[in-house]
Amino acid sequence: MDLVGLIEGKCRVIEAALAQYLPDDGHTLTQAMRYSLFAGGKRLRPILALLAYEAAGGEETDGILPAACALEYVHTFTLIHDDLPSMDDDDFRRGKPSNHKVFGEGMAVLAGDALMIDGFGLVARSTARPDLLNRVLAEFSRILGARGVTRGQADDLYGGEVNPKFLRHIHLRKTALFISFSMRLGAILAGAQDELIDSLGWAGILAGMGFQVRDDVLDVTSSLKELGKTPGKDEAEDKLTYPALYGLQRSQHIAEGYARRARRIFAGLGPQWSVLVDLTDYLVDRRR
Repeated sequence: MDLVGLIEGKCRVIEAALAQYLPDDGHTLTQAMRYSLFAGGKRLRPILALLAYEAAGGEETDGILPAACALEYVHTFTLIHDDLPSMDDDDFRRGKPSNHKVFGEGMAVLAGDALMIDGFGLVARSTARPDLLNRVLAEFSRILGARGVTRGQADDLYGGEVNPKFLRHIHLRKTALFISFSMRLGAILAGAQDELIDSLGWAGILAGMGFQVRDDVLDVTSSLKELGKTPGKDEAEDKLTYPALYGLQRSQHIAEGYARRARRIFAGLGPQWSVLVDLTDYLVDRRR
């Protein structure tokens, strides 16, 4: 399978849809939103949603594309807010100055807020059955809220524990649950059975954990050009990371262990899910 070609093709579809959903109307708020939304991200979450939708038997593009793009809206919102001086205080994202460095802190907050709110609106534009859309919206809010991404960020900022269990807790909520939900979203909107959706979600958590451990490794080993954000920042701020607890080599082995477990689940779902087997390898071997 030409995984790179497949990813590039899905990216083109997503980029075209995002441009349609958020055209430039000349307003500073819109320009701030577009600045981060079109800053060159991997589009991993909407790609996972599209692939899961297709593998689960979904056929109608309008049934998944708006909701898939909503994932990118909301992911971009989390990145804008993550970079703020009151959060991780990073001057670069995706190789460019962070949103607040260009538009100011207040506008960056508003751009993130608008992307999150408009993202939920995009889900409602999908043409899937209303009961499936309601399920997706309920899961989306749960993944994003006080038991998901927001709690992970709060614990990352204010948690005082230094142990593997607490680190796994942060990675699960800040990263893995969102990656897992991206796959679940695609399968839900395709009308898949709960057993498949749950298996896919568990494999997604494992893949997401491997992705985040690899991200910790890259923060130590990559340059600004490769990483797209300030490298070595976690270590400089004495943040809790896998390399800080285990060292680089063992951290990469942990990432690969998560990936192996995810691949076994994907492979067990049937041949149509082999693309996610290949994509899991990409998540823990990537260079940025």
